[in-house]
Amino acid sequence: MFNTDYHTDLMWLHNISFRLDRFKKQNNVFVSRCVYCGDSKKSNKIARLYFYTMKSSLNFDCKNCGEHGSFWKFMKDQFPDMFDAYKKDQMLLRLETGIKRTPKIIKEPHRIESAKDSILGCVNISDLPKDHYVVQYLADRGFDDELMGRLLFSENFKETAQSISPTTLSPKFPIEPRIVIPFYTLDNKIDMIQGRSLDKNSELKYITIKSSEDSEKIFGKETIDDSKISYCVEGPVDSLFIDNCVATCDSSLERSNADVLIWDNEPRNKEIISKIESAIENNRSVVIWPTRPDSKIDINDMILEGTTKKQIMEIIKKRTFKGLMAKLEFNKWKKM
Repeated sequence: MFNTDYHTDLMWLHNISFRLDRFKKQNNVFVSRCVYCGDSKKSNKIARLYFYTMKSSLNFDCKNCGEHGSFWKFMKDQFPDMFDAYKKDQMLLRLETGIKRTPKIIKEPHRIESAKDSILGCVNISDLPKDHYVVQYLADRGFDDELMGRLLFSENFKETAQSISPTTLSPKFPIEPRIVIPFYTLDNKIDMIQGRSLDKNSELKYITIKSSEDSEKIFGKETIDDSKISYCVEGPVDSLFIDNCVATCDSSLERSNADVLIWDNEPRNKEIISKIESAIENNRSVVIWPTRPDSKIDINDMILEGTTKKQIMEIIKKRTFKGLMAKLEFNKWKKM
């Protein structure tokens, strides 16, 4: 077996992560419960199967049963239904390069170049004239050219949505202009889209269209640099203002593999309180927002008030906690 490409191994690890119990990133490695031995029989929270880098290759090692080896071996042993596709990716890469490729992490933000052709009726917002009403709308909300390059615009969202949807849309589906938020797979294929209304009185602020039932509702995963601290928030728009960030589009942030979880600042919301409490118990790093006497403060508030992306990151880094400190700050923060 030839040396595999680390970046391809990492992509496949993310592809199968939903089938690995308690999978998460922990410091510079990934962990899950062991699929060879089943891990601890006393507690289903213990995870001792480690995926780590050694000599530019991805390997695995179980600290419970001792099973170890290359990621190639892991895929062949545990995911025979997907092994042929994984093997083909590695083989094709080797044929294209002729040699082992030096692992390279893409650090530049993902820019949607092909979406103009792959999503019907869409244009990249950064390509619109500066005086276009959508450009002005986003500029007023703190978006620069780089951030606008992550978003699309459709004059007829129903036409755009139908080009993605595997089923026929309702005749009542709104025909209107919307900002289009594209969700990509790890290999940069369109997975789903969200259409954000420009009408502040709209009853449907966001409309989500999946390309298939298996579409994963995590925005921005194709942009993550695994050599840096990663973050997860609830909303895709908020995620654009956070370095190396994904969004789950709901409050279930623990289903992401991000290093730091950032919920909306809602200290009286029972659901949010419960989820943050669960994350702290699971030893995840969380952001506990500061509070002000006059109002709550979260990412959207800060953006509208003119806070810069750099300043937001400074607050987040200062207010990131784990373990006992997270419990202490959490108890001071919650209002229930």
